[in-house]
Amino acid sequence: MWEQVIQLKYTLAIDIGASSGRHIVGWMEEGRIQTKEVYRFPNGVKEEAGHLVWDIEALLQEVKTGIRAAKAEFPKIKSLSIDTWGVDYVLLKGSEEVLPVYAYRDKRTEAVIPQVHEILPFSELYSHTGCQFQPFNSIYQLYADKLAGRLEGVTDLLMIPEYLMYRLCGVKAREYTNATTMMELAEYFGVNYRKDFLNQ
Repeated sequence: MWEQVIQLKYTLAIDIGASSGRHIVGWMEEGRIQTKEVYRFPNGVKEEAGHLVWDIEALLQEVKTGIRAAKAEFPKIKSLSIDTWGVDYVLLKGSEEVLPVYAYRDKRTEAVIPQVHEILPFSELYSHTGCQFQPFNSIYQLYADKLAGRLEGVTDLLMIPEYLMYRLCGVKAREYTNATTMMELAEYFGVNYRKDFLNQ
């Protein structure tokens, strides 16, 4: 009797949280989803000039190290993707990062929240999204960046997982479900953020 040879398709999920990250390989076998953690690493904010920031380059290196570990054990991985916490982002001027990459736990947004609500009352923001108020929501971070002059010359904004994928493959893409963590700005029309809110 001939045995049927089944070619398993392996995928790699890179799940990064605010305190740790892990690489998990998944596949279907005999009708059941199988997973195996192949790499884990610590993550956390660091203090820089009185602010809490992410070491985005170190994070990228951990992502790459985990990919190598996954490939060593599962050489035929077909695809991978990255998922992280929401609301934080990387600003780009072309291919150059605007540093630092602030962490959502930083207090820089506290002073600008009333100013944002003078322009866009929270009731109006909530009516568009249903997102609860949090002082670290991206709209407040972006307004703080605007007041600090960090948006001058900026050509792109990528959420953390989108930025890491861009560094891996060179493609700047925006994924809908992750972008919704941007609260009011992420109500998409096609692939565009809320330009009416951004312009204010």
